[in-house]
Amino acid sequence: MKKLILMLFTLNLFAFDYFTIKKADEFYKNKQYILAAKEYLKLNSQKALYNAANAYYKAGKYKKAIYLYNKINKKDLQFQKYYNLGNAYALSGQLKKAVESYKKALKIKKDKDAEYNLKLIEKLLKKQKKESTRQNRQNKKSQKTENQKEDKSNKNSKNKKQKNQKNKSNKQTSQKKNQKKNNKKQQNAQKQQREKANKNKKPFNKKIEKKEFVKTKESNTSDIRMKYYEKQIKSLKFNTLLIPLKGNE
Repeated sequence: MKKLILMLFTLNLFAFDYFTIKKADEFYKNKQYILAAKEYLKLNSQKALYNAANAYYKAGKYKKAIYLYNKINKKDLQFQKYYNLGNAYALSGQLKKAVESYKKALKIKKDKDAEYNLKLIEKLLKKQKKESTRQNRQNKKSQKTENQKEDKSNKNSKNKKQKNQKNKSNKQTSQKKNQKKNNKKQQNAQKQQREKANKNKKPFNKKIEKKEFVKTKESNTSDIRMKYYEKQIKSLKFNTLLIPLKGNE
């Protein structure tokens, strides 16, 4: 009974695999690669996994194809795995990994297509390196030119600033000089006016001034003497005023 059940299970499994493979192959033949890949992945075999990876590769899904190729470990599929990996890496722009894959494929066996692809990718890498070096030099040159322009601009700006400061300083100095000149002019004008005014005054008479001083002195002396006489008169009880006349000693 167990053998019968096992036989029936095997027959069913074989029938499932047979129809799935047939369906997947049909999709692949009709270039329905995504549908084909999904059908292949329903099968539990390294060959089906390899076919699914090829279907994704044909559909341009290189990332998915690379993922599936790297899961293949069957010995008799290693050359195909690495060769197709090289193609998938190359078409996805991963040239260094493509070179590594082609070299691994060639270690397994010599193949003209693998050798051609390897040389082609290495040539492309050299060209990329050369182009990258040229671009870096150009960028450095452009950066140097830009820095020189910036330095020149900064220098011009600095010179302009210094020139403006110098002009401002010269202007301030000139204003101070003009102010000083105007002040001196004004002082000279005032001096001339004073000299003119003094010139128009009457001559100074020392005699008159002395006479006026004497008169003042005499006046002050007479007042004192008058007070003194008044006091004496009061003390002597005279009825006459013995007071000297003004202008006489």
